[in-house]
Amino acid sequence: MRCPTLCRSAVITDNVQLAARMSCALAAPGHYVPILEGPRMTRDDKKLEVIRINNAAGRAKSETIFLGELPADTTSLIEAEFAPLLRSRLKHVPSIADIERAVSLPRKEPLRWGRDHIGLGLLKALRSRCDIIFEDGPSPTEAIPAKAPHLVVCEDGNDMAQVMAANYAYALGAGLCLSPQVDETLRDNILEQFYALYDNRSSAPPDILDQLRRELRELCGVLPVPIGGSITFVTSGLPFGFAVTNCPSTHIFSYPHMGVSVVNGFAAEQPSEPGITRVCLVDPSMDSDAREIEAAAKLLAPRGAFVRVYSNDGANVRDVGEMMEWFPYDLLLISTHCGDPNGYRWTYEFKDSEGYDRRLVIDIALSVGSTDDPKILGVTQFFRFISLDGVDWSDRKAKEALYVGTAIIDFMRLTKAKDPDLKPVIKDTVNRVVGAAALKMARGNLILVPKPLANSGTPIIINNACVSWHRLAETFTFCNARSYIGTMFEITEFEAVEVVTKLLEKHHAKPIAHALWSAQREVYEEGGRCPYVVTGVYPQTLRVKQHDMTRTIRRLESALRAHKRELAQTPPENEARYKAVADCVAYYEREAAHFRELVLDKAPPGLVRRNYTRRDLRG
Repeated sequence: MRCPTLCRSAVITDNVQLAARMSCALAAPGHYVPILEGPRMTRDDKKLEVIRINNAAGRAKSETIFLGELPADTTSLIEAEFAPLLRSRLKHVPSIADIERAVSLPRKEPLRWGRDHIGLGLLKALRSRCDIIFEDGPSPTEAIPAKAPHLVVCEDGNDMAQVMAANYAYALGAGLCLSPQVDETLRDNILEQFYALYDNRSSAPPDILDQLRRELRELCGVLPVPIGGSITFVTSGLPFGFAVTNCPSTHIFSYPHMGVSVVNGFAAEQPSEPGITRVCLVDPSMDSDAREIEAAAKLLAPRGAFVRVYSNDGANVRDVGEMMEWFPYDLLLISTHCGDPNGYRWTYEFKDSEGYDRRLVIDIALSVGSTDDPKILGVTQFFRFISLDGVDWSDRKAKEALYVGTAIIDFMRLTKAKDPDLKPVIKDTVNRVVGAAALKMARGNLILVPKPLANSGTPIIINNACVSWHRLAETFTFCNARSYIGTMFEITEFEAVEVVTKLLEKHHAKPIAHALWSAQREVYEEGGRCPYVVTGVYPQTLRVKQHDMTRTIRRLESALRAHKRELAQTPPENEARYKAVADCVAYYEREAAHFRELVLDKAPPGLVRRNYTRRDLRG
């Protein structure tokens, strides 16, 4: 399947009808119109969300960026935080009534459609090359047939996701159908059954998997998959592809920022992009070798990829954590244990900014790594809210009657400020901090928090660990991974080696979803196990190309200059931030020097380096 070209105009809006009508004006066959949601202004990290949108517009090489009916504070933040070049390309569309002054709408008679099932109506309008007008009244529910052997299945309940799904389907020539919206509680219960598959003593794992497959299949509804076709599921979080074993499938999360995720995948597959040239492999096992890591190194280096292996002591929390965030890799393969660790349950009592007395219970998991000071450890905390004022945080029905107000925002603000008056009144321990999804490293757990990956890149992640799809699929995607492969439940070493080796060797030239499907069919002989699930746009592949040392040096030196500027602008009295930026500067100085040495040593493009850390270089 050919990857579509990205339209040179992008739209940033939270208005669904405006997004749909702008799509009709900008769309062209074989092209994808980037529709990007605005930043969530109630979040503390709203500036980071704007940067994420800025980067997506830059990857799409957007020549015009329409701001569609956004609130004034949102528009101001975008104008302030966008890069100067992209800021100069912003064009305002204050309301739907202003669309015709901004773009040329199709002159054909518009399609009149109701205010539901918007994606189906939009795809009809796109194919007819006409505008779409929304009015009161029911909308048809019939699926739109495919013109190419692909089907997009979009979960109902998120109209903006339907607009993006329709644009995605149009660009691929795919069909589109809507599946029923899944209740959040049911979704979480299904995911938990996958996670706790081997903890259930009342039923055998194969029976539980059969039941889960049937349940997911029923939730999908009727799927008009073309003969010999494939599927993209647009989902709120369920792995529907596990239930559909007769054809390849991938998943795209409908929230948050689905538009950014689609752009990340399509942009990386454009002909001008370099493909996979830098690979990082992580194997912290101290007692046994992860054979898929060795297999991956032997398969990828001969194709010209620069391969760095972090193993045993070299696969520690600090070095792997820094690599995941700062090194510009294109592909990351992790082989380790993944699971929810034990932790702490703390109860806080405080008065919020509205004057209400609050009682908040949270679970805490910790990730601890070394620092340059042997007396100081780097600690990352993962919070999970358990209850507020006695109401279970996971009980969505009970929460409807709970006044939350500013309680959570105030707690996070006080925690970030290290307010001395905010102290737990009760401290307990728990055997499992649900959702922490820690990756076991040498001498510690690595907990992934939402940060940019790979020097603000869009890497492919293969997390070859048990239950590694649980939470981490959404987290890695939000961190801009363009494709993520993980497992729904525990796997054996044999499975891990066989599936990944076949994926990287025998089937690597196929779309990633098709390659994974083929690998699993061979390993499991079309059985019901098939633990691996993939996310990301369908037409992307493991395109390994020859590594260019000078290109990598330029990338590292650019990052070094940017962080040196940030360090110069960071007040030393802001000790924690200053130290973090200084560490980043030191990292890029070290990496740039290392690659310059490789050039002087006339190292070949296809190279395997092992355990390059701040302490040593062995390889």
